[in-house]
Amino acid sequence: MFTDEARLKLLMEALSIYSPTGEEHGLTEFLRELLVMNGFDARVDNVGNVIAVRGGGEPVLWLHAHMDTIPGFIEVKREGNKIIGRGASDDKGPLMAMAIAFMESELPRGTLVLTAVIHEEGDSLGTANLIRGNHVPKPHGVIVGEPTGVNKVVNKYRGGTKVEVTIKTRGGHASNPDLSSNSILIAMEVYNRLREYLRAGVNYEDFLVTPTIMNCGRAENMIPSNCRLVLDVRIPPGKSCNDVRDAIIKLGNEFGGYGNINIKWCTEPVEVPVDNPAMRAVSRAIIKVLGEKPVLARKWGTSDMNDLAQLTRNLVAYGPGDGFSSHSLEEYILVEDYLRAIEVYKQAIVEFMNIYK
Repeated sequence: MFTDEARLKLLMEALSIYSPTGEEHGLTEFLRELLVMNGFDARVDNVGNVIAVRGGGEPVLWLHAHMDTIPGFIEVKREGNKIIGRGASDDKGPLMAMAIAFMESELPRGTLVLTAVIHEEGDSLGTANLIRGNHVPKPHGVIVGEPTGVNKVVNKYRGGTKVEVTIKTRGGHASNPDLSSNSILIAMEVYNRLREYLRAGVNYEDFLVTPTIMNCGRAENMIPSNCRLVLDVRIPPGKSCNDVRDAIIKLGNEFGGYGNINIKWCTEPVEVPVDNPAMRAVSRAIIKVLGEKPVLARKWGTSDMNDLAQLTRNLVAYGPGDGFSSHSLEEYILVEDYLRAIEVYKQAIVEFMNIYK
């Protein structure tokens, strides 16, 4: 249906639409119009997800990717074998590859659903709306479009949450040696204690606690009386959100007199069987399309796959892009990987419909 140049043009158009979390509406309309103009049933649900459906009956396979990116626009351009832009890797490369595969693929039987969601980089509102609603056929399998690498399949993600620390003290003059009134030092002590309680480390099997935002102080010669610290916590498989909550209770007992320590939404880690139908379908497709043995990988971050496990354990994450460039100022996707992933997705659809009983 589309030439390779048309496929690349569509990706670059999508990259040119700035769509950080909460501002996906421009990309939502672009994607809906693309699908409708090519003859497919597509609509926008009540929170802003784009939903498109083909076929009918069982099994039901979702192609699931997100439309939002982190903030910060990057000039969209093609340099040699790279397409550069915010979201090229995470997640507009996988998203557009899935959208094109949805339109071009053969469908021997069953129902194919494209779910392009909002807020994945935030509170996963889009996916939560799909899980709790009944406006989309429930899946028997899901391929989650994420930048895994074109020859890799992923069955394991760590969980995650955000911890917000708000410290208030009396402050004072910077010459005062009373360090116990310094909100920065107290906030950093909370950070150190949380790492201690969770036995945080740098291995995949460890909790990871990363300071991401710190707003403290108002003048260079004042002991800061207010400090806000945000900690990104990643939860390894085998651990849970309850472990983090227990640690927060301890911190509250220890530092409660200085302010508040709150846990935001929390996503549990996920690990699905390596032989589930979705995983097998993509693995077979990689072998047939690329002529390579698929590589089993695990992701250090968190994705909608964690939440989708509430619907089915027949899950796999797969998509073009280098996770190391995601969220960076040099985010890119290789032209060849993007084009090859489209063919892998198309073949995986056929494989899943044939595998699932």
